[in-house]
Amino acid sequence: MIRLSRKYRFSASHRLYSPALSEERNRAIYGKCANPYGHGHDYEVEVTVAGRVDAVTGRSVSLAALDALVNGEIVEPFRYKNLNEEVPAFQMAVPTTENLAVEAARRLRAKWQIVFGADGPQFENIRIWETERNICEVSGREFQTNES
Repeated sequence: MIRLSRKYRFSASHRLYSPALSEERNRAIYGKCANPYGHGHDYEVEVTVAGRVDAVTGRSVSLAALDALVNGEIVEPFRYKNLNEEVPAFQMAVPTTENLAVEAARRLRAKWQIVFGADGPQFENIRIWETERNICEVSGREFQTNES
């Protein structure tokens, strides 16, 4: 078994703000990120797959297929978007790095077997860098949130 990681980038804006909390509480929790006008990031996304190296191709995954999946499900839907306003998943959820990683993993899991089949490489994990210091990783396997 081998693991291969591939990186992608997109720029997007968001506001960290929960409508379930008061303005004061939002400011206390999210600080400057609760700015009513939002702010932007140049996100970096790393997707890791695990699989066997094919004896003929020498590869564990089709990079073209992986690129098409990640670009179609994550990069293009989020690129240059106001996540709060333009991405339905974040109209009710705060677009934190954690929620962004959970949504990205959900999107990949939903299409993974369609693209790679049951015998293809497995979705190992996804890492999203919001900043150099703020990175979130989500396993490709199913997981539970606090609401599950």
